[in-house]
Amino acid sequence: MIKVIGDPIKSLKETISVVDGPLGDGGELTRGYLVGKDNLAIIDTGTKGSLDTLFQEAVVNRNKNPKDVKYIFLTHPHPDTMAGVYRLKKIFTKAQVAINQKCEEVAKNPKNVLKVKYFKYTKKERLYFAIRKDPFDELERFKPDILFKDGDKFDLGDGKLMIINYDSHCLGHSMFFYTTERTMFVGDALSIYPSLPHSYLIDHSASYKQWFSNIEFLLKAKISVLCPAHDLVQEGRHVKPYIEDVVRAFKEFESQLVMAMMERKFLTVDDLIERVHSAQGIKWYHPYNVLAPRANMTAHLNKLVDEKKVKRNDKHDPLTYTYIESKKDWY
Repeated sequence: MIKVIGDPIKSLKETISVVDGPLGDGGELTRGYLVGKDNLAIIDTGTKGSLDTLFQEAVVNRNKNPKDVKYIFLTHPHPDTMAGVYRLKKIFTKAQVAINQKCEEVAKNPKNVLKVKYFKYTKKERLYFAIRKDPFDELERFKPDILFKDGDKFDLGDGKLMIINYDSHCLGHSMFFYTTERTMFVGDALSIYPSLPHSYLIDHSASYKQWFSNIEFLLKAKISVLCPAHDLVQEGRHVKPYIEDVVRAFKEFESQLVMAMMERKFLTVDDLIERVHSAQGIKWYHPYNVLAPRANMTAHLNKLVDEKKVKRNDKHDPLTYTYIESKKDWY
């Protein structure tokens, strides 16, 4: 059943429209944005077929026509933000598709590069997607018109859109800072859904170090409007507390992880997923119950290994982890 909340097209500011498609299985929003005054830009496309007619309507609501859409910007190359690009390109024929230059290989061959290289399925997980719908099936090859890099700027008439590279959710994840209203489009960099703030990374090309670096940047930046790909828009005094909530949830997850490791000396990734998720009441849903837990737990463990708090037992089969920092140091 398709679930929607209220009006799918909302005017956030004079030059910013929020475009919401059907809700996902976990209640997350399928969201894109229409931005600009003279030169219109679409930011993120949603899943395949979820937002294309809504973007058409949003353009008409601005008293514009399809040729006025000059750009389709993608924050990152995952199915829930990129799979709609093919239909949108047919509708907005003058629009140039723009993605981070680090994502060029993925754009040209998304099913193989993204699915095989960045998600590393186990045999059990491959069997799961042989039965259930695989979100990667919605992806097709495409050639980007523009490969942008960190610091690039695009003129939208009333203001500029500046690129900020953010390899936190995946390689080449980008945020877009719109000078009008000091608006930051963060993609999946900060997201309650679908991966929950407890699980701050989702594929194996991501960087937890970059995640922390950019969280600090976002906390210090003067942002008036924060626009995530799946969660609610935050404005004014609500921006900083929203970012702080994500950091707090991460720390709570890590504390629960350490507590689980203190109870037993050798634990596998699967052991830790079961213990920590059960303790925190985290319930996953298709397809993220397969895509996210292992990648996210591995990222948390890599952080603790780098901090010399946890030892990776490489000679064990399956691989196990041991907490080695003094319990006194933790408490």
